Amino acid sequence: MLLRILIWSVVAAMTVAVSFAQQTKEGAYSCAAESSGGIFYNDRTKKWEGTGFRPLSKFVLKLKYVRTTADGDEYAATITPGGRNDALPCLSYRTQLARINELGFLVCRTEFYNYKFNLKAGRFVEAYLMGYINGQDINDDTPLVSGGVCTKIE
Repeated sequence: MLLRILIWSVVAAMTVAVSFAQQTKEGAYSCAAESSGGIFYNDRTKKWEGTGFRPLSKFVLKLKYVRTTADGDEYAATITPGGRNDALPCLSYRTQLARINELGFLVCRTEFYNYKFNLKAGRFVEAYLMGYINGQDINDDTPLVSGGVCTKIE
């Protein structure tokens, strides 16, 4: 009987530890770009060139734990851009849920941006990959990559 109690205690402790690990990722994160760069069309040289941009991206990432699969923990993820109230779903490339993989990275995308987060390190990279590929040589819509930090706020 004592052995059964001991086994159940260990199983319960492991269940609580797994649940706690999942819940520590769940919540809201305030994210802000610290650096940004991309390409722009130089009217003088008539060529696309690399450049630095002023980092402007600020958003809130929200994660709600859904389940654990063989590929990692899955979350319902949203991105709310700074100054807006509408949350955009941030989806995995293969499923409707974002996944934290074996390396601890959360990878997801909104309609126009791709994101990769390392919540343990508190860093993210975002990429906007539109504009240049449309074939127009104008600077109204240029690709960019930004990197920044995320801090858990709830």
